Amino acid sequence: MKLTLLNLTLLLTSTYGYVTNNVKFTETTTKLPDDNISEESANKKTSVNVNESSKSRSNYIYLEDVLVGLKLQNWTEEEMPCLNQTLVLIRSLQNFTLWAVWEWDSVSSQPLGILSGNRYQLGNFDQCMNPPWLKTHPEVQSQYCLAEVSLERTDNAKKRRLDDIKPYENALDFIQHHTPNYRPLSYLTWGACVPAVCQPRSVERLVSAVLARSHLGAAGLRPRIAVSEPCQQRNSPREFDGVFYAFIAVMVVLAIVCLICTIITARKRENDNSLSLDICKAFCLKENSKDLLRMQKEGIEVIYGIRYLTICFIVMCHQAGMLNSGPISNGIGVDKELALSPFAVFLLHDDVFVDTFFVISGFLMAKTITSYKRLPNIFVLALKRYIRLVVALAVVIFYVCAIFPYTGSGPLWERFKTGETGACRANWWVNLLMLSNYVNTDNVCIVVSWYIPCDFHLFVLSCITYALYKRWRYLGLAIASVLSIASIIAPGVVNYVNNLSAVQLFTFDFVADPRANEQFQLAYIKTHTRAAAYIIGFFAGSYFNTHKSEKDLMLSKKRSLVGACAAVVIMLLVMVSGTSYLWRNYSPTEGALYAALNRPVWAVGLVMLILCCSFGKVPLLKSFLSWYPWVPLSRLAYGLYLVHTVLIIRNVGIARNPVYYDNLSVFMSSLSVIALGTFYAYIIWLLAEAPINNLFMLLVKRRKVPLKPSAPDNFVESQPGTSCAKTGNTNTGYLHDNIKENLNISSKM
Repeated sequence: MKLTLLNLTLLLTSTYGYVTNNVKFTETTTKLPDDNISEESANKKTSVNVNESSKSRSNYIYLEDVLVGLKLQNWTEEEMPCLNQTLVLIRSLQNFTLWAVWEWDSVSSQPLGILSGNRYQLGNFDQCMNPPWLKTHPEVQSQYCLAEVSLERTDNAKKRRLDDIKPYENALDFIQHHTPNYRPLSYLTWGACVPAVCQPRSVERLVSAVLARSHLGAAGLRPRIAVSEPCQQRNSPREFDGVFYAFIAVMVVLAIVCLICTIITARKRENDNSLSLDICKAFCLKENSKDLLRMQKEGIEVIYGIRYLTICFIVMCHQAGMLNSGPISNGIGVDKELALSPFAVFLLHDDVFVDTFFVISGFLMAKTITSYKRLPNIFVLALKRYIRLVVALAVVIFYVCAIFPYTGSGPLWERFKTGETGACRANWWVNLLMLSNYVNTDNVCIVVSWYIPCDFHLFVLSCITYALYKRWRYLGLAIASVLSIASIIAPGVVNYVNNLSAVQLFTFDFVADPRANEQFQLAYIKTHTRAAAYIIGFFAGSYFNTHKSEKDLMLSKKRSLVGACAAVVIMLLVMVSGTSYLWRNYSPTEGALYAALNRPVWAVGLVMLILCCSFGKVPLLKSFLSWYPWVPLSRLAYGLYLVHTVLIIRNVGIARNPVYYDNLSVFMSSLSVIALGTFYAYIIWLLAEAPINNLFMLLVKRRKVPLKPSAPDNFVESQPGTSCAKTGNTNTGYLHDNIKENLNISSKM
C-alpha cells in the first residue's frame, strides 16, 4: 500500500513538472479562479486564455515551419552567418524578444491585396531601418531588401480568360491569367527586413521560406525569387560627391551675379550705353522678370492660353500614369476604369497633347521666318534656337545628376534613383547634342526630353527648306511637298512593319517602364514620325502671316463659332477613336492608317481653332484663352515641362506603402506639381535661361548679325529685342505697357 501511494505521488509530481516546463508565456496559462469570482466570469476568463494560448501555439508552429524550411535548403559556406543569425532571430522571436519582434514586425508575413492589383508588399521600411538600438547594439542590425517574386503554378493548369468573375472559380486561374493591357497579378515586389550579414542569395531563401508558409504556397504557387538590387542599411554613409558640390557652387555663383547685376542696373543712368551695363542688364532679375510680362498683340493671343493649359493637362496625365505605375492598392480597379470610364479618353490617348506643342512651334516658326525681308544666317538662327532649348535642359539634367539622389528615401527610392540619375549620368551628352531620340533610347535621360531634339530637328529642317524656297522657289515647294507627304506616311509604315499598336496607349505596361517599350523607341519619340503636326503648324503660320492684314478673310461671329466648334469636335473624335483600340480587334492595315492620320487630323483641328479665333470672334473662348495672366505662365511652360516629371518621380519614389488611387487625389496632386514646377521654372528662367539668351543676343548685336524678328521658342514665342539685349531702351513688355491707364473692369476675361 505504501509503495502504491509513493508511485502515485511521483507520477503526479512528474506530470506537473512536464506541463510547466513547456509553457512559453506565463501570461497565457490558465489559472483557477479566486473564490470571490463568479463561476461565469471564471469560465469566460478561462476561455479567453485558452484561445490566446492556442493562438500563441499556432504562431509557434508557424515559426517552427519556417525554421524547418530554412534548414532544408542548401546553404553555402558564405551564407552560414546569415543562416545562424536568422536562426537566432526566430528563436528570439519565439521568446518574444523585443529586437526580434521589431525586425519581424516590419515584414509582411502574408501578401495582402494581390487579387485587387496590389503588387507592392513593402512592410514597414522605417521601422526596419531605424531601430532604437541602431548605434548601441550592432550585432542585431538589420537591412531592407527588395525581392522580385514571380508566382508560377505547379500543376500547369490551362490559362483562360475570366470575362465574368465568379466566386466559385479557381483563384489560381484569376491570378495566373494576364489580361492584355491589365497589370499581371503573378508578380510581386516584396520588402524583407533581414539580418545585415545576409547576401542577396540568402535573402531569396528567406523570402521563399516565408512565402511557402503563406496561403499562396498552400495553393500550389511556386515562387521564383530574385534580389537584384543592393539592400539598404541605415548606417550606410551618404557621401556627397563632386557633382553635388559643383551644382551648388554654380547655382550660388549665378544667384550672386544676378543680385549684383540687379543692384548695378538700378543705380545706373538710363542713357548709359556702355557694354558693361548691357552685360549687367542681361543678368538683371528685374529686367528679366519684366520680359515675362511682355505681350505681343498680333491676333494670335489665344496661343498663350492654349500653351499653358496644354502643359497643365500633360502634367495631370503624367501624374496619373506615374502614380499608377507605383504602389497602389486598387490596381485592377484602375485598369478597369481606364478601359471603361469616360476619363480614359483623356488619359489613354493623351500623347496628342504633345502634338499641340509641335503645332504651336511650327506656327510661330513660320510666322517669324516669313516676316524676314532678307533671310538671316541659318546657322545663327539654329544656334539661337539651340541655346534657347539647351540651357534649361542642361540645368535640369545637372540637377538630376547632382541633387536628385539626395532628395528622398524609401523602399523603392534606390530603384527610382538609379533609373533616373544613372540614365542622366550615362547619357547627358546625348541630350545636349540633341540626339536622345535616336541614340541610347532605352536609357534616355529624362523620359519626356525626347520632345526637345524633335523640335530642334524640325526647326533646322524648316529653316533649310524655307531658304531653298526663297532661293529656288519650285525646288523648295517640291521638297516641302515631299516632306509633308513623308511625314504622314512614315508613322503608318513604321507601325505596319513592326506590327505595333495603332496608338501609343498609356496602359500599365507602358507607364511601368516607358524606356523599355518597343513602340516608344520605334515610333513615339522619332522625329520622322512626329513631324506631321509641326509641318501643318508651319503651313498655318505662313498662311496667317501672309493674310492677317486682309479684311476680306475676317470671319463673322457665326462662322468663327461654327469653325471653332468643329475644331473641338475633330480633336475629341481623335481622342475617342484612339481609345477604342484598347478593347476592340482591328486589322494591321487599319492600325497603320490610324497611326498615320490621327496626329495630322489633331493638328488640323487645333489650327482651325487658332485661325477661327484669330480671324473671327469666338465668344468666351477667345477671351479666356487670351487672358493676360496666361502670358507669363505660358513663357514658363517649357521649364515646367522639364521639371514636372522630376517632382512626380520623387513623390512616387518615396512611397512607403500602397495608396488608394482616385481621380480627385490625382487632380489635387497635379495642382501642387503645377504650382511648384512653375515656381522652379521661374527660378531657372531668372538664373540661367534669360541671362544666357540675353548674352547671346548681345553678342549677335555686337557682330551686327540681323536677327529681327528673332526665332521662336517651342513653348515660348519669339522674343525679339528683349530689354537686356538693347542699349539705352527701357523694357517694352512691362505690365504698365500692356494695361491701359483708364482700365475698365469687366466680367469678361
